[in-house]
Amino acid sequence: MSSYGVFLPEAILVATALASAVLGFAWRKRPDLLWAFSVIGTGLAIFVTLDMMGLGIGRALNLAVWPSPVGTQGNFAVELKMKVDTFALFFQLMFEFVAFLAILASRGFIKPEEPHQGEYYALMLLAVVGMMFTAAATDLFVLFLAFETSSLSTFALVAFRKRDKQATEAAVKFFIIGAVSSGIILFGISLIYGIAGTTSIKTATTDLFVLKNGLDLAAFPAIEPPLIIALVLLIAGFGFKVAVVPFHMWAPDVYQGSPTTISVLLTSASKNVGIVALFRVFLIGLLNVQVDWVATLAILAIVTQTVGNVVAIPQRSIKRMLAYSSIAQAGYILIALAVGAIALQSSPPHTDNAAYVAAFGLVGGMLHVFVYGAMKAGSFLVVAGTESRGIPDDIEAYKGLSRRMPFMAFSMLVFLLSLAGIPPLGGFFSKFVLFSSAVNASAFNQWYLALAVAGVLNSALSLYYYARVIWYMYILEPEVGTAKEAVPRSIEAAVFVALAIVMLTAILAVFFLGYLSDAARSFFGF
Repeated sequence: MSSYGVFLPEAILVATALASAVLGFAWRKRPDLLWAFSVIGTGLAIFVTLDMMGLGIGRALNLAVWPSPVGTQGNFAVELKMKVDTFALFFQLMFEFVAFLAILASRGFIKPEEPHQGEYYALMLLAVVGMMFTAAATDLFVLFLAFETSSLSTFALVAFRKRDKQATEAAVKFFIIGAVSSGIILFGISLIYGIAGTTSIKTATTDLFVLKNGLDLAAFPAIEPPLIIALVLLIAGFGFKVAVVPFHMWAPDVYQGSPTTISVLLTSASKNVGIVALFRVFLIGLLNVQVDWVATLAILAIVTQTVGNVVAIPQRSIKRMLAYSSIAQAGYILIALAVGAIALQSSPPHTDNAAYVAAFGLVGGMLHVFVYGAMKAGSFLVVAGTESRGIPDDIEAYKGLSRRMPFMAFSMLVFLLSLAGIPPLGGFFSKFVLFSSAVNASAFNQWYLALAVAGVLNSALSLYYYARVIWYMYILEPEVGTAKEAVPRSIEAAVFVALAIVMLTAILAVFFLGYLSDAARSFFGF
């Protein structure tokens, strides 16, 4: 029986957001209270989500405090067109975690005299709520509305510093590109509805997207042209959201122009909302549509990795370099989408192995999403720490950073090496699982070995521009007259949390991989 208790984390975040907006007037001169209130609300939501996942204190003590969504308790596919299962909970936890880091660091990054801090925290939390509903959506229109809830909040957050011309320009670009991509997605959804007579994504591969009156391309070839157009529109629309090449040009400008704590939310959470949508729509909703969109996504994965890494090489701005790096990381995650699709579309004699390969690919994608969130959030938070002390967003300004800000420099070193996939850091393990899934998928199509090869080569290429930053921080001498500087404790705390996850991924994975495997099987309905 369904239980509305599964929406308790969202309820906590909405209540915290609305209270922050109201208390922003009463506590205008006490931004520290607003910050503490938002941190506590977000932390409570994370605690509840962990307990619902079976990974919290309540489960460890065998106390069924919160309803478990596994099974039918989180199934609202009929009433609300949402299903809170293990897959949705994983992404919801990740969104809450990134928001927690961004809010925690905001105490040291947002100046006490800056106005509208109540609205700042409220918009950030409401954006997370939209992301969480997107992860649970089982209908294309519900998914679209949840997506737009998060997008509208992030549009405003980018322009939080209204007097900053760069932030205002970034917000305008982000809004225009976001509006265009939303229109493209909506057009694609309308075509799907016209062809299929439904927008339901269903909840498992055993209950696939059913075409109207049993239509299929073999019996009704006339539906192929509009169906291909719909697929192109959906790939393009979600490609804009995820910053997949060639729909990526907005990302560097927006990430560079945004307040850095908002860049954390955009690169580590908002981007992954598009990944969730792609998983839901293509691996479940459109899996049985026998149009070769799988090869298209595989090619896009390789192109996105390569372009992101190549264009990152000449960048002098640290934030722009990290933005192009995040584009490359999106290309890595797309491997999971292509692997899952090729495995599940396979026919005998591969059927017995298909479920394993598809689930293994999705586990690799989910693990990399989680580790990527910590790596990228941590690296942007290091930038926030340096900016809080007046160090500009330029690689030249990072000369001798290890002597001026030792902890920030060490953290950036770990994050960059992890992004490049150097063992024994988190990025190595997630990439190993992800690339291994592409090798397994080569049993169905030998060309899929190219995905693994491209991933390894691009990881090696990325090490070049990551090493350059490390060279500036550790080898070059700082400018004459520069002294050791203290970073705000809240930013240091946020960086430390991200650093711990990246460094301890091998240990965490022992407990986490079982959950990810269950989530993948639940997602596919195995």
